[in-house]
Amino acid sequence: MDTQATVADRNLSRLSREPLWDRAHAQLREALLAGRFEPGSALVLRQLAETFGTSITPVRDALARLVAQGVLEQGPRNSALVPDLRKSALVDITMVRCELEGRAAREAAVKASPADIDALDALLAQMRDMIARRALDAYLDVHRRFHFGIYALARIPLLDEMIENLWLRCGPILSFVVPEYVVLLKGTDHHQAALDALRRRDGAGAEAEIVADIEEAGRYLLGLADPSGRIRRRAPA
Repeated sequence: MDTQATVADRNLSRLSREPLWDRAHAQLREALLAGRFEPGSALVLRQLAETFGTSITPVRDALARLVAQGVLEQGPRNSALVPDLRKSALVDITMVRCELEGRAAREAAVKASPADIDALDALLAQMRDMIARRALDAYLDVHRRFHFGIYALARIPLLDEMIENLWLRCGPILSFVVPEYVVLLKGTDHHQAALDALRRRDGAGAEAEIVADIEEAGRYLLGLADPSGRIRRRAPA
């Protein structure tokens, strides 16, 4: 069985009638954001086209866009590669994420309605339930919806776009926090503290909690670097 084809089949689905390259790009983006492709994965045009049920052209266009964004690297034989993320790059991404996502949280605090915060609270309850049941397959999807739900409340589309690009770059290693960090090692509940700050309309407090959440996860991921500086999933005990 072709391993890469299996990976694509598991993480992607056939496309609807919307513009095909947009749909291909959206599915690939969602899979990358959710950490479904690990560093080193090869995304092969032919296999992706078969998974999507399309010709190669829309898939090629979607991959080309992700390569141009710096999210993927051009690979051999009509493929693109999910790049390794090194320790130095993660330090840089974490620093910029803190600046952008912290600012988005600050802006959200003065614009969020009680209904907005209740919707975020429901997502947080889902995350807690998943952790309690050790049912973490969809945890990162809900986690991302929680974070991006906060940032959307800032109502600054350019900021959303910049944040998403950074998540696309580090998405493939975000899956490394499951299960050990999420279940056993995560310290202060910065998610709840950020929501509490939003309810108080405390912009500085919301910013501080989001920054602390990013930095805490960043320290865990940096600790996974191998001797060459590449971030690697921790081997099961």
